[in-house]
Amino acid sequence: MHRLATKSTLLSLLLVLFITGSASAATANVSMTENVFTPQVVTVKAGDSVTWTNNGTVAHTSTDDAPLSLWDSGSVAVGDSFTFTFTAGGTYPYHCTFHQDLGMIGTVSVKIFASPPSGPVGTQFTITVATVNAPLPFHYDIIKKDPRGTFKSLFSIRSTSFIFDSTGQPTGKYQFISRLRNADTMAKSGFSLARSITVTP
Repeated sequence: MHRLATKSTLLSLLLVLFITGSASAATANVSMTENVFTPQVVTVKAGDSVTWTNNGTVAHTSTDDAPLSLWDSGSVAVGDSFTFTFTAGGTYPYHCTFHQDLGMIGTVSVKIFASPPSGPVGTQFTITVATVNAPLPFHYDIIKKDPRGTFKSLFSIRSTSFIFDSTGQPTGKYQFISRLRNADTMAKSGFSLARSITVTP
């Protein structure tokens, strides 16, 4: 018997199942057994889901680490499952409340998008960091790395994407990373994996 658990809070507007029937959405599966999440690190795209299934012999949880505390499955009985949809780019560590001290921890890494992947100077690139607008007090922090440069703070947005205008910009590879941040408490996720675009002559 399987169970689909969701949490009805303000945060559910941001990171709980939102896109129904999206052809591009996928689900990654994580097995919960004695003191282990397998795989321990899972990478998905913004809008994808992760399903944790208890294949062990005792109850477990999937609980987002503080300070954001975005999801908590509660006790997942043997044979049951819990599904959560990640709509914002970032890195989200989590744990089993019952067995964290025994090393039962994991990480969900949520990738962002860039379109087109390359184009000549003057191209308008769309950088998509989430699949839903961030409800207050949440924001998406964006950091950009210029060609031959270092990552520098760019800005924060609440919309799902922004335009990088390459007009007058140097050619080469640019990289973008993003994270989710609570502007009231300053709690934040880790940064996403870098997404690259290339500006050509």
